Amino acid sequence: MRRAVISAALLLGVVGLVWWALGGLDRVAQFAQEAQRSFQTHLAQGLRSLRAGEPGALLALWVLSFAYGFAHAVGPGHGKFLLGAYGAGTQVPLRRMAGLGLLSSLAQGLTAVLLVYAGVLIFNASRETLQLAGDVWLERASLMAIALIGLWLVMRATRKGLRQVHALPATMAVPPHAQVDHHCESCGHRHGPSMEEAAAITGWRDTAMLIGAIAIRPCTGALFVLILTWRMGLVWEGIAAVMIMALGTASVTVAVAATAVLAREGAIDWAGRLGQARYLGPVIEGLAGLFILLVALNMLKIF
Repeated sequence: MRRAVISAALLLGVVGLVWWALGGLDRVAQFAQEAQRSFQTHLAQGLRSLRAGEPGALLALWVLSFAYGFAHAVGPGHGKFLLGAYGAGTQVPLRRMAGLGLLSSLAQGLTAVLLVYAGVLIFNASRETLQLAGDVWLERASLMAIALIGLWLVMRATRKGLRQVHALPATMAVPPHAQVDHHCESCGHRHGPSMEEAAAITGWRDTAMLIGAIAIRPCTGALFVLILTWRMGLVWEGIAAVMIMALGTASVTVAVAATAVLAREGAIDWAGRLGQARYLGPVIEGLAGLFILLVALNMLKIF
């Protein structure tokens, strides 16, 4: 059953890439933009109903917020590209990637809350200033951080590939009985972190970088809701709506991340049958990093 799911995810990933290359993303972007405009209109109406004290208005607002977050995530966004490519290119377990998708979306909502309330309470910023900060400056900062992550993945994959190339002849040349240094094994001193400890350090470092790069740029809809609820005196209702909006975004990012992980496992399984699994890992990671880098640079309008 698991192999069938993994194979289906690999097929879905390949079809998705082909569809994206043929311009399918443009149609999705148009649909998402139209949906978000419609939801913003309904959100404004929902906030007016909430301020008027109409029954069920708060629940309706939260449902609309979740739907807006979903529609926002369906459209083109660097968070999905980053998590999807990272999940496809690195050996990260499915559960951790799902957690990354959830945490990055919640952190993005928290960034919106901090931006708006720091802006209005400390700097007395206007709505236009907050929108400019979120939609221009923070978006650029996020894309630059994502581009650096892509470049770093390419460099890391290159180092792994070179180590594999250099280690192969050395392993073949050293007799099996000479490959273990029993003195170091029994000297009672640690000569460096274990493989498990090194993987744990790398995992937490990667997690912090990914969440930070995505969370820098708050959702436009979240800023819209927070500014309106601040003016209406609906502070906690607006903050709750934004975090629910983040859950709507997470429903898509988690699905993308999970599909990427399963597709990677399918590719590794396929390569394993051909006896090339050990070489495929660095190649996929390098391609994923290159994809992240190119998408970020394209969004920055660098080329």
